[in-house]
Amino acid sequence: MKKGLPFSIAVVVLAGAFASQNPDGLEKVAEILGFAGKATNRWAIMFAYRIHFLGTTKFSAILAGICGVGIIYGLFWVCAGVFSRLAGKKSTVA
Repeated sequence: MKKGLPFSIAVVVLAGAFASQNPDGLEKVAEILGFAGKATNRWAIMFAYRIHFLGTTKFSAILAGICGVGIIYGLFWVCAGVFSRLAGKKSTVA
């Protein structure tokens, strides 16, 4: 866990730096089939892999990725703690 988080953040930073501005596969298929405009854009903090109040910069994509990694690791941490308590053992996640 201690080595995984920095590695995951490094991967996100590197991947975000090389991320393409072109539509991903699902968006491209929706454009080809003509239903891309029918999608509803609901307000979300990290919609389309970006933090929109920061604009559509690479920094926005990288920060959204780091937030996503943090959310996943946080959920893992909470679930591991709950499951270890249910099993009657002390948590060994750290």
